[in-house]
Amino acid sequence: MPRRVTIKDVAREAGVSFKTVSNVLNGTGSFRDSTKQTVMDAVQKLGYVRNPSARTLKTGETKIIGLSIFDFSQPFSSYFTDQVIYYARQFGYSVIVHTYGQGTQRVANISENVRFLPADGWIIFVDEPLTDEGASLVQSIPVVMAGDYDAYGRVDYVTMPNEQACRTAINKLLDVDYRDIALCGTTPGITDFRQYLDAKEGTQELRVKGYLQAFADHNLTPDPRLFVPCQWLSMTEGVEAVGQLLDRGVQPDAIVCLNDAVALGVLHGLQSHGIRVPEDVQVMGFDNVPEGQFSNPSLTTIDPHVREYAMHAVDMLLDRLQGYDGAPRTYTSDFTIVERNSMHIVEQ
Repeated sequence: MPRRVTIKDVAREAGVSFKTVSNVLNGTGSFRDSTKQTVMDAVQKLGYVRNPSARTLKTGETKIIGLSIFDFSQPFSSYFTDQVIYYARQFGYSVIVHTYGQGTQRVANISENVRFLPADGWIIFVDEPLTDEGASLVQSIPVVMAGDYDAYGRVDYVTMPNEQACRTAINKLLDVDYRDIALCGTTPGITDFRQYLDAKEGTQELRVKGYLQAFADHNLTPDPRLFVPCQWLSMTEGVEAVGQLLDRGVQPDAIVCLNDAVALGVLHGLQSHGIRVPEDVQVMGFDNVPEGQFSNPSLTTIDPHVREYAMHAVDMLLDRLQGYDGAPRTYTSDFTIVERNSMHIVEQ
């Protein structure tokens, strides 16, 4: 078995000290560009691979951050994860991903697992309220919470403008006299939609609240038959939502979906019933995932600036890892409406 190349071998090949190689690889100290290049040339020539276990024993750091997210059944999950990985790499960090899945006790699942995984800190994307288990977790390791459930001042928190974005989009439709606007993705089990007006957190809840507020802005009441619940906000549920609307005897002027996955399913469901988009009905999603550019027709959507959202999550966590101990911060991303071919009436 060939001998493992060590940092001392790199130092000998580069003609510099062991400490110089260590500092160059760790990005510490001040060296001429020529010295850095000499070290990196030696690393490449010898095929040196750093030993993360040795680094961890010496510094107590892994240079790994964790991302805990529900699963990868939706395009948003992959999109957000890609952005976190991209920005973390800019600062020399790798990312380990933990999925907690669907079903009950998801926050408890996070707490039971991530504390034992090798990461210096965690970005945790939650899609249910933070429980006592979650509170215990965020007190034990550096954590940034992402998602739409309030961190209650415990940790840094990044979120989206769910309510404002939906309110703006629906108002644009109402301004040009659309009235039968279906909403796909409401919370199952809620029959009195006035309950949403008191919502303070939650993706579905806040987006529905924005829809209702827009109708109130126009002194209008939406038709309850136009609300279609979705448990997981999935493409399959989007296809099924079209069938539910038709079974109720309604064909809306426009369909607004609470995420792009549902919207992509709705597009497929409409086409399978011979309903043309945008000629017969217009469709809008939320999230601006890359897949929306390639649907037929391409998907008009609300863009909550996921790249900046992920960037701030990484920045906040790295601040904590580098010693920042100020009060917990909250970042809310901006939004824009991206008009494509599934809806032509939204003015930029």
